[in-house]
Amino acid sequence: MAENMLREPLSGIDILIVGGGLAGLTAAIECHRKGHNVRVVERRPGLDPFGDIIAIQPSALCTMRKWPGFLDQLFENEFGADLHLYKFDGTLIGVFPSLSDYTPTTGERATAFSRLEVHRALHKYATSLGISVEHEISVVDYSETADKGFAILADGTKLEADLVIAADGVGGKGWGIVSGKKEQPISSGYAVYRTTFSLEHALKDPVLAKVCEGDGSYTAAYIGFNTHIVVGKNKNVVCWMMTYLDDGNATEDWSKIQSSDSALKHVKDWSPFVPALVNAVPNKEVVDWKLMWRNPQPKWVSPMGRVAQIGDAAHSLLPTSASGATMAMEDGFTLAACLHLSGKDNIPMAVQVYNKLRFERASCAQRMGFKTRENWHHADWDAVSKNPKIIGKIIGKWLAMHDSEKYAYDNYAACAKHITDGTPFTNTNTPPGYTYEPWTVEDLLKAARQKTDVQDAGDWS
Repeated sequence: MAENMLREPLSGIDILIVGGGLAGLTAAIECHRKGHNVRVVERRPGLDPFGDIIAIQPSALCTMRKWPGFLDQLFENEFGADLHLYKFDGTLIGVFPSLSDYTPTTGERATAFSRLEVHRALHKYATSLGISVEHEISVVDYSETADKGFAILADGTKLEADLVIAADGVGGKGWGIVSGKKEQPISSGYAVYRTTFSLEHALKDPVLAKVCEGDGSYTAAYIGFNTHIVVGKNKNVVCWMMTYLDDGNATEDWSKIQSSDSALKHVKDWSPFVPALVNAVPNKEVVDWKLMWRNPQPKWVSPMGRVAQIGDAAHSLLPTSASGATMAMEDGFTLAACLHLSGKDNIPMAVQVYNKLRFERASCAQRMGFKTRENWHHADWDAVSKNPKIIGKIIGKWLAMHDSEKYAYDNYAACAKHITDGTPFTNTNTPPGYTYEPWTVEDLLKAARQKTDVQDAGDWS
């Protein structure tokens, strides 16, 4: 298990991670493995009881395989890799063999989990390694000198480290020091109801019991006009999340509780399974969360290179990307590797290389999430009946079949030389044949309003 982890020789690099979510904890574990000293601070008092369904792609799993015992423990509670895709009326579109293709070298493939279960597993593993994870510490700002980064608390206390990693989410405070201005999140036009509850509540309804009984895993999605619902179950829990057209009621608050009855109006004419699922929620309590994202920001690093953003703090993704958790995890793997190569004396270069290696890839994943959502919400059902892969193929090979840790080691030197000397460097971790072009959230929202397909060059399959 964790005690068998092989660490690289100690680097002497002190890292403070602000945010104990998926991004922060993944980065903490991998930085520890690379020999760095890690401390994590988190504003919340504990692990949130609210959850949703996340997919972890092979590009993240391949590095986690190097964490002794972690994936064996995590996979005990998976929702599964096979996606059952339905039209809103219950017509089966197809059972897709996985959320992404197999990785040929390892046989690895994506699978779905409860965010809560992944969060718990990461937290347990990090603390078992001896990593300090402190709760109820709220960071309100950041600062830096040439040698240190600082996280500033509400009472003015400064926590310092050689590098501060801002993993504090879409509403994080890092943009002030990174870009010199406060970047406001932008509504994606949609919101999501989400909940996780004990399997026993689903088994009380005969419609749900036909699908949910037994210890097996199950992942499905029902797709309708401007709405879809994704459900996952394992031997212990059922989790569902419904994306719907934002009606102005949702907020950027994980703790905003809404009655599950408010979700029923969106699925009243759907397959009986869906309203039954909504009605099975104990106490009728779901979280109503506004789906927010930002225009792609190419800069994730402070001017002196002592504060770096990762995960949603740098690049929020829509759930339909099926890769938000994966991109956050890849960030952590890449940054830990860059610091391993740079050593303590060249941390500013390490974070610049990290930023360069990650931005275009994460931006492509953001864009892909929008295209999938529009593809689902405005499906041509006649075309889908002839070719179910039109909406069933979610993740392309360019994303799934990637090793971000290896990519960092293979490309660090060339990327660093590009930064210092201006020599040519082109990333190869984006869709083949696609040349990155800047875009904004408004560009995509305008395309949605005008019902214009977003077509991009290259092979996104």
